[in-house]
Amino acid sequence: MIAQRLSAFFQGYLVVMIKGARSEELLNRGIAGGVAFWDIKKKAPGTILCALQADQYPKLRPFFFRTGTKGKILRKKGWPFFWRRVWRKKGWLLGMALFLSLLLTLSSFIWFVEVTGVEQLDPGLIRSQLAVLGLKPGVPRRVILPQRDWLIRELRIRLPEVVWLTVRFKGVIAEVAVAEKKLPPSVDAGPGNLVAAKDGLITEVLLIEGTPVVRVGDMVSRGDLLILGETTRVHLDGSVATKKVKAAGEVRARVWYEITVDEPLTIMEPVVRGGPKIVYRLRLGNRLFTLFSRGTAAPEGFVRQDRAVKPILPGRNSLSLVEIIKDTYQPVEWTTVQVAPETALLKARHKCEMRIGTVLPAGVQPEKIQEVWTRQAEVLHYRLIIETKENIAVPD
Repeated sequence: MIAQRLSAFFQGYLVVMIKGARSEELLNRGIAGGVAFWDIKKKAPGTILCALQADQYPKLRPFFFRTGTKGKILRKKGWPFFWRRVWRKKGWLLGMALFLSLLLTLSSFIWFVEVTGVEQLDPGLIRSQLAVLGLKPGVPRRVILPQRDWLIRELRIRLPEVVWLTVRFKGVIAEVAVAEKKLPPSVDAGPGNLVAAKDGLITEVLLIEGTPVVRVGDMVSRGDLLILGETTRVHLDGSVATKKVKAAGEVRARVWYEITVDEPLTIMEPVVRGGPKIVYRLRLGNRLFTLFSRGTAAPEGFVRQDRAVKPILPGRNSLSLVEIIKDTYQPVEWTTVQVAPETALLKARHKCEMRIGTVLPAGVQPEKIQEVWTRQAEVLHYRLIIETKENIAVPD
């Protein structure tokens, strides 16, 4: 069956509709005459769809006359018909061939040079050095690909600030990946102290250099001295020598943050009263004219609920010169609604949780969270107390 279909595709086949009371007899006569049918479908009484090879269709013409049926070619499929349609469009074929050849030609060049991984270096400097070595937009791939290893070595010599680099070719893009040397941060050799950056309860003191002036359990405030930038040494003769140093170390403390939210227990909500009022207006340019309205309630009790605009005469810049505007107003009455304390508490808790990330420093996680809320008049006062453990020592 597959071989037959492949043969029909390369030789060309037809999808034919046969109509007539004796359409089945036509198929039988055709099969007896050596015609091969497939995909036979009966769409309606006296109507059959089938497929057959194109060169076998003329054999059915005598049978159409004898059985009183009619045949109609619905579709012509297969390679001969496809090639015939394509050959009629020689200009399209030529254009497609030129486009493919141009695309293949352009894809054989490097058109973009991308530099990634740079932080301190100027990407323009790297591109200029690459251009001197021969890698620049417009260079043929066949010329630059064999020189990749040499290019990497030469570029490392010309850029001593780079600890590693490589060059990758992806189609028409040359990607240069760079890893810069990470220089250690400059150290201030002068003496200095460490002070508290915020209020807290000392839990741990890690001393590297200097003299600690606080102990575990001390309560400190912002700006208090934690580690003095000074060391003392007692010599054998009993004399004491002091030396100014740059204090270094960590002072970890329990720190508290507080977020407060006031949530009302009484709110005003609109309640719909009566039917709507509809007003139709005509806008001509910048002028507005009221056509008519429906509804008789007083306008001071209305709030506009909906507006529909129908352009009549369009203008320039997406604006209409003439349009009809339909405004629907709904009468409402503002009433006082009591909010349950449980609902207000949930709202306040959600607001505080959304603000935790903005209050805590980066990388600090809460150790303990405590909630406190009180009700005063018609307001719920909510406090979220967050306890953390962090290093509070900073240079003064």
